[in-house]
Amino acid sequence: MKSFLHKIIILSCALYLSGAHWIVLQGTAWTGMLVSRAISTSVSEALSSTFDGQHPCAMCSAIAEGKCNEDDADADFAPSKKSGEIKFLKLVLGGPPARSLDQSQAVWPRFEQQVVVRGAAPPTPPPIA
Repeated sequence: MKSFLHKIIILSCALYLSGAHWIVLQGTAWTGMLVSRAISTSVSEALSSTFDGQHPCAMCSAIAEGKCNEDDADADFAPSKKSGEIKFLKLVLGGPPARSLDQSQAVWPRFEQQVVVRGAAPPTPPPIA
């Protein structure tokens, strides 16, 4: 049971990160529009008015606004170059806000490459385990 719950949580997170929640919401909105419009008109007229884009319902408008707001929020986290300065995404878990670093103040780790020369050749044929 615990494994099944973990799989459901992982699947839900993956769907959310891929944007599938907007597809589910839009499908729900279209289904509601189709059912409510098919009561008063014919099915073909309900289909055409639902999917023509000229008659959105309140839920469709809210979904469009939510998608737009989500795209704007994602643009804030995208790296951008402005006059040679790189904008870094900093995650701070409380405390005072971190000051911004430019390239000249950044501390980069030093890596020294070391070559190890092997003295003996590998055994031929390879050992069987």
